[in-house]
Amino acid sequence: MLLLFFWIFSSLCHSETTLDSRFQHPLYIGALGGYGSTTWEGLVPSTANFNLAITMSAPIEVEEGGGVWGFFAGYEFNPNFQLEATYMHYPTAHILFDSSSIFSFMNNDNVDLFTHTESVSLMGKIMLFLPNTYFRVYSSVGIASVHREDIITDRWKYSPTFGLGLNYHFTEHFVGELGANYTAGFGESNLNPTASYFPFLYSTTLHLAYCF
Repeated sequence: MLLLFFWIFSSLCHSETTLDSRFQHPLYIGALGGYGSTTWEGLVPSTANFNLAITMSAPIEVEEGGGVWGFFAGYEFNPNFQLEATYMHYPTAHILFDSSSIFSFMNNDNVDLFTHTESVSLMGKIMLFLPNTYFRVYSSVGIASVHREDIITDRWKYSPTFGLGLNYHFTEHFVGELGANYTAGFGESNLNPTASYFPFLYSTTLHLAYCF
């Protein structure tokens, strides 16, 4: 409802800049890059809870986060609404287990897990003009298909995804954007939570698009 309100409000009160030729090219494609991270760290027990029993199932250390990159394409139905498809590749996470863990037992005494994450999403973006400028703030919501690939599993899972950011038309055909994105993960309590876990995804990225 809040997104719908902003869309209606923006449609009623945006400035004449929406009639500019910069907004007469609805189809666009582009590339993105920035910083992002998975959330495997959430499975590591705190110092207060660290004991032999929990380290049999949970990881003991995680290294994650770094550069993200991707591509996107979309269609601008009007200056206040876009539909956008995005591919994002997240940095590989390095997860370390205890030598007496279930993971090590099931994987030939190996204690290192390298897991790869990528996502494909489809989002609706509500755009709101800042008065008398080419800047638009936006919020977005949609569905993402998240892919986890490692020696334990190779699966895709659907999750809700959300975003917000700032959009600016540099010229008639080139648009820049600063955006933040969050994609929900999945986890359940069991003896080997790593087997079914899908990390939550966070990113802050710069986008550059060409409008046809």
